[in-house]
Amino acid sequence: MIAKGNSFVAGRADALKQHIASILEAKITVMNYIAEQPEISGMNTDVQKEYLQKRTQNVGFEYMFVADTDCKSYFFNGSKRPQHEDIEMYKNALQYEQYIADPSTREGTDTPITTICTSIYDTTGQKVGLLCGTLSLSALYEELRSMYDEGLTAAITQNGEYVLYENTMSVVKKDNAIETFSDSSEAINFIGKGLSSTATLSGKLRYRNQEYFVAMSDLDYCHWKIIYILDDDYFMGGILNILLLHGTSFLMMLVATFLIFKHQVNAIKTKKLAYQDALTGLGNAKKCHDMINVFDDLEEDIMVVCFDLNSFKKINDTYGHQSGDRALKAFAECLKNSFGTVGFVGRIGGDEFISLIPGNIKTKYDIAVKALNEEIEKFNRSSLESFKLSVSHGCATRTVDEIKTRQINSMLYEADSNMYKSKANYHKENKEDK
Repeated sequence: MIAKGNSFVAGRADALKQHIASILEAKITVMNYIAEQPEISGMNTDVQKEYLQKRTQNVGFEYMFVADTDCKSYFFNGSKRPQHEDIEMYKNALQYEQYIADPSTREGTDTPITTICTSIYDTTGQKVGLLCGTLSLSALYEELRSMYDEGLTAAITQNGEYVLYENTMSVVKKDNAIETFSDSSEAINFIGKGLSSTATLSGKLRYRNQEYFVAMSDLDYCHWKIIYILDDDYFMGGILNILLLHGTSFLMMLVATFLIFKHQVNAIKTKKLAYQDALTGLGNAKKCHDMINVFDDLEEDIMVVCFDLNSFKKINDTYGHQSGDRALKAFAECLKNSFGTVGFVGRIGGDEFISLIPGNIKTKYDIAVKALNEEIEKFNRSSLESFKLSVSHGCATRTVDEIKTRQINSMLYEADSNMYKSKANYHKENKEDK
């Protein structure tokens, strides 16, 4: 019973971690794209200021700013510039490609925030500064809390201080989780083990005459620890009710236990957010739709590209579905090595894939499509498979001036339509059925 409870809360802690990680990953992806733009990487403060003030108001940050390698910040695109600069944060951030700072507060308020930093490089590859953006930790906590109705969720730093918690003032005052549970040696020992381990830990402990299942999972991005705590009654209540109805026989207890935990495992699978396509390793449909929303808010020229394998049905029918799976995996690798170097790539479903490209879209597209053709040609030349890879694709673009009048959903439809026109031409030229 305890092992089942431990497994249950560990699964939920990992799901919570993945959800927060996906949010942070999307934010970092946006920041990386912005940092690559010449208006930012040129480190001309006037150009940077104009760019951030006019073109990054809707990308989900409280405000954004640039800091140079001397740890001096230039300006903010928010309504007010803070009166102090966190030199230590800049020094720490300059040591990494991306950096997520410990909590602070928005100036003049009790609103907890965190700062995300990503590196800025010039055209020679030299690191010349940091692009930084602040996020509301209260908003992040609501994302965490919304996943499960039962239990308590939180996140703490490597020092045990609250980052995400239902009591906002505990985050603002940097309360420590170890102090919160100071009257329980079991809780203190568990938190101590969790803080020193990168693995997901789970266990059952007693706190103030009540037993709980608890799990801690490490968030790789910034080494925050996600905590999930669930009252033992959540498990035992359902089992006891069944036993009261059906007697106390050992067999019925086993059946009841199996059914309850089967239901709980199914609930985890339903709610747990997975963002990677199991077959190809690319972003799955949910990840694609999340990134579509991110790109829809991005104030840049963007391109949507839809891909569909040619003669995929023929591969399945002639060589079997295992060959079809290998064809999908092979194409995904080709796509990752081409369009994946200039933008996001993912698998929508079946043999349909997409790419989202920001910034200098024509140049990036030309580079990517040439690389894709070379990757496919290389596979067809060297592979021992009976099939040959071939793909049709279609594009749709939006300039920065069309943001208010052209939504990304209409672009997806246009790109998909163009892809099917290309596919029809392919089958016509090769005299094949679709």
